[in-house]
Amino acid sequence: MELRQLKYFKAACELQNFSEAARALYISQSTLSQQIKQLEDELEVLLFDRIGKRIVPTEAGLAFLPYANKALQDAEDGKQILRDLKGIKIGNLHVGVTYSMGPVLVSALEPFTKVYPNIRLRITFGTSEELLHLLENNGLDILLSFQPEGICDGFERVPLFQSRLYFIVHESHPLSTLSSITLKRLSETPLILPERGFATRKKIEELCLKHQLTFTVGMEINDVHTILHILKGGYWATVLTQAAVSNEAGLVQIPILCADRLTSQGYLFWPQGTYRKKAAVAFAAFLLEAGRK
Repeated sequence: MELRQLKYFKAACELQNFSEAARALYISQSTLSQQIKQLEDELEVLLFDRIGKRIVPTEAGLAFLPYANKALQDAEDGKQILRDLKGIKIGNLHVGVTYSMGPVLVSALEPFTKVYPNIRLRITFGTSEELLHLLENNGLDILLSFQPEGICDGFERVPLFQSRLYFIVHESHPLSTLSSITLKRLSETPLILPERGFATRKKIEELCLKHQLTFTVGMEINDVHTILHILKGGYWATVLTQAAVSNEAGLVQIPILCADRLTSQGYLFWPQGTYRKKAAVAFAAFLLEAGRK
């Protein structure tokens, strides 16, 4: 059994098509099919049902997949340990970040890159749910996100800071002079909200459910920066964490009158039980420093 066979097997499971898997791996379909057949012969079991052009993992294939993933990750961790023994000089670091946590990320980027100029950073933005899924499947080295309710298994967390939800409008909005806003009035105000999948949106929906309210949602957008830009027109409002609008000129943060806990906790998330790159640990230190400011 070879690592490349496990890599081919994993790609075939994910894409459920030998042709697409071969293209993704930059090999010929015949090479992939041959290697999968050799793996099946060695294991003495069929890993895929062939249904026309589609392939579907068999029960045995699904049972074997977690072990194949672990073997591939262990091999990658081993290579990373050897790279780290040479010091944090070169390498790649893949960081996931939710849109609302962008300001914290930006605060950490410049000082980190000055100290480690040869570390190549890849930044992926997304919703909490999307990025946690990536992290769980070893698609990220580290994740910066608020904690979605009910999602905590399989991850190690380091608390960064707390950020409260506010009613956010531009200073030209008719309600910008309010010192606070009631839930009833908030429910009557046209809102742009982040799409479902954002931790902030989940908290807003829980608030509505508890108080039997329906917010007036005119738009849903999966990009917080676009929401903030639209607010500058003076008509729309939103509900976001204070962290999401820090340093945004012209926007007013109005407290929401509510006895509920409206504070969200920001965390660094690590994949559980995997080796942590030295570059990721170093970058985490810069993020923690930025979160304290």
